[in-house]
This record gives sequence, C-alpha cells and structure tokens, in this order.
Amino acid sequence: MQWRPGMLLPLVLASLTGCLTSPDAHALEGGQHQRFVTMNGPVHAWCPEASEPELLVIYVHGYFDTVDDAFREHGLVQQFRASGVNALFVLIDGPTGPKETVKWPTFAPLKAELERTLGRAMPSKVVAMGHSGGNRTLREWTKEGAVTDLVLLDAFYGAPTPWTNFLASVPEGRVQLVGALTFPKADAWRRSLPKQQQRRVEQLSAGTNHMGVVTDGVWIPKLLRERATLVTTGT
Repeated sequence: MQWRPGMLLPLVLASLTGCLTSPDAHALEGGQHQRFVTMNGPVHAWCPEASEPELLVIYVHGYFDTVDDAFREHGLVQQFRASGVNALFVLIDGPTGPKETVKWPTFAPLKAELERTLGRAMPSKVVAMGHSGGNRTLREWTKEGAVTDLVLLDAFYGAPTPWTNFLASVPEGRVQLVGALTFPKADAWRRSLPKQQQRRVEQLSAGTNHMGVVTDGVWIPKLLRERATLVTTGT
C-alpha cells in the first residue's frame, strides 16, 4: 500500500498507557503519539501501546518535506507499527532544502530534549534513518560516534567521506543503504572499501522509486525488523 499526500492518520481513543503518559499524548494507530515543539523544530514521538521500548529509532525526512509533512503524508506510524518492533519512534525536523542548516547537528542535545520532554530515559540502542536530504543530519552524527547504526533510504548524496571516516573511526559502526537513484554511487563506494569495512555495510536495491522507498510501506518495516536484532549501543 502506498500512502498518498493528503491522507490523514486515523485517531483511536484509548486510555493513556505505555511509554508516553503525558497529558499531551494521545492514542494513535494502536500506540501513543505526542508532538512537541523545540528550539530546533517540531518533534513527533510514537510507541506501541503499553510498551517498554527496547530501541530508539530516529527518522529524518528529506528535502521538500517538513517533519509534519512526513508524519501526515508518508504513513510512517503505520509502517512503524507494521514492523512489530518494540521501539520509541521519533521523527525530527531536517533541512527542507540545500540552503537550510541541519536542525540537530549533534545527537546528545536531541537525546536530552527527548528525556526532558517525555520524562523518561531513552533506550540505549539507537537506529537513525534518513531519507534523501535527511542524510545531512546523519552525516553530522557520524562525527560523534554516539549513534552507530545508520540507515540511508536513497540518501547517498554528496561526498562519501563522512561514511568512510565513520567506518574507520567507529569499529562497531554499521551502515545500511537502500538505493534507487543513489544505488550505483553507493554500491561503488561500498566496493571500494576494505573487506573488513565492507562487512559492516549492506547495500540493497530498492526496486521502487525515490519516494517509494519511504511511502510504499515495504522498506521501513523490513529494515526495522532486521535492525532490531543487529543494533549497537549508542551513548
């Protein structure tokens, strides 16, 4: 199923239980959802009903979308739910075009903001997913080594230097690549790596178009199920 622009997420009334118990949270798609605004833009958080998350998943949208656009129009909550992964899913604001700066250039302040606003400790296991221009946020995060599990959803744009340096400097670092437009460039980069680093990079052909990678409802649940068993610990 492909989510189309303008499709709204249905709300289902339920008691507030689970990982989001703030009065600002509400029931949505069999879980809890909360939207809040920070100095770095809006944030959406969702988790399954009555869960104790074992994994933190950060999602960064691409160019020509805002975080609210992606939340409303890309069926992300349905895809998170379909993964069956016991996680806290967080959507953050990224640049909407090349002239905009990265909103969250480091992971630590985001983690602190989430813990302060949601009133709970974040899971130590972290997966960061970026679509298209969302790679710019993840590129910045490679410099910290705090998030060691990165997923690029047709997002292998720009020089490959940050990813190369990440693999060299973070021994436990992993990169997963799903390519449509970016497949040839990403695959050439992977093949150029030393064998030891190649083993920590997975390159997959999307079999769909650039937007279909995140709207077809196939890749995000599949990747989350796989990553839930492979994630490394963020600090």
